[in-house]
Amino acid sequence: MKRTLLLCTLFGSIFYCQGQSYFGFRDDNYAGIQSVLFNPSSIVDSKYRADVTVFSASGTLQNDLYGVNIMDALDGSYDLAKDASKNFKSNNRGNFNVDILGPSFMLNITPEHSIGLYSRVRSITNLVGVNGELIDEVNKETDVSNSFLFSGGNPNGVTNSWAEIGASYGTVLLDRDDHFIKGGITLKYVMAGVNGYINGSDLSVAFTKNNANPALSQYTSTGTLKTAASYDYENGKDPKFDMTSAGMGVDLGFTYEYRTNCHTCMGNRYKFKVAASVTDIGKINYKDLTENTYNLTGSVSQADIDDADDIFEFFDSNYTKISSRKGVKANLPTALHTNFDWNIDQKFYLNLSTDFSLVYAKKVNGTAIANSVTFTPRYETRQFSFYIPVTYMEYSGTQVGTGFRAGPLFIGSGSLVSNLFSNKSKASNIYVGLKLPIYQDYR
Repeated sequence: MKRTLLLCTLFGSIFYCQGQSYFGFRDDNYAGIQSVLFNPSSIVDSKYRADVTVFSASGTLQNDLYGVNIMDALDGSYDLAKDASKNFKSNNRGNFNVDILGPSFMLNITPEHSIGLYSRVRSITNLVGVNGELIDEVNKETDVSNSFLFSGGNPNGVTNSWAEIGASYGTVLLDRDDHFIKGGITLKYVMAGVNGYINGSDLSVAFTKNNANPALSQYTSTGTLKTAASYDYENGKDPKFDMTSAGMGVDLGFTYEYRTNCHTCMGNRYKFKVAASVTDIGKINYKDLTENTYNLTGSVSQADIDDADDIFEFFDSNYTKISSRKGVKANLPTALHTNFDWNIDQKFYLNLSTDFSLVYAKKVNGTAIANSVTFTPRYETRQFSFYIPVTYMEYSGTQVGTGFRAGPLFIGSGSLVSNLFSNKSKASNIYVGLKLPIYQDYR
């Protein structure tokens, strides 16, 4: 395991994290504050006079290397290396995202003006350009591995966790006969958490097996590697939130509705609506982050790897540190979101939403989402909604999920159906939340 940990860290890993969450539910007209996270203009002309979220959480994992039978994996004895289907490439990718919403609320001050305030904790981990064929060789036991030579290429990995407090405002910009336009903005204060990254350049590794004494088997590598962390990893400190560093962020959004329904009718007045937003414009200033760059040209033995206490001691003991710097600004995962919602009648809807990263995934310390497109049929009433999101995810392919909202409770998954019926699931998503809704009298 130590051998696997060290070399997977050296030349990459299999997971890459993104920012999509609340598949299906976020497009519900009764999503409340959760929809504001993706488009702040949704806060105004809401179905709620007030919406208080007690708690909600969403987690998403996807990759293009391992296909897993989720039900078998839950029994605790699942061996990823032996039981999963594999798709080893020279540039494997993946993702993992956690999004937790704490106590939050939104309030319609007047029919034309609304405000909101939310607390949120997020964690995003990105990794792209990983040589999966090398990972496959590294995971094999020394006594059965053959000698090999692989180019590790240019793996890029980032992990970034932070807390934020957001204040949102939305207003009606146009309300004229059939045409309705609203806009919104969210300003957020971002408190730095844990930031770390690796970035390799022109990496390669050769393994020479020593049959007589496996401990003397040699790994010969070339290339350079940047490693960085916002905590004092060189002196054995554990990861912790950096309360001395912070940043600012902005979300902007607009929504257009084509309205054909009467003003006094129950339900939504629009026949269709089109929305667009840009979220997470901003950076976090990690004042204490230390970045080291190593020249990896050289050789290490299996014994060197086995004797290392941690990955950072391993680098310092066996490779040349060619540069070091302190203090780095990490970008937020800036993204473009679009949404088209067709009101077939007063209860049935078809929705098409997209999420596109505006950050280059191979950027050093670049926190980015993976692109996705989601098509969602939806049944929606005041007290209950049911949806079946079908999502194409950039790294894991097409996933089918389901979810519902029943009064104050909502539960769902963007991949549940796929996970139940596929032996080769490459993604998993789940979310749950509890809110205290106060409905509009006329809705």
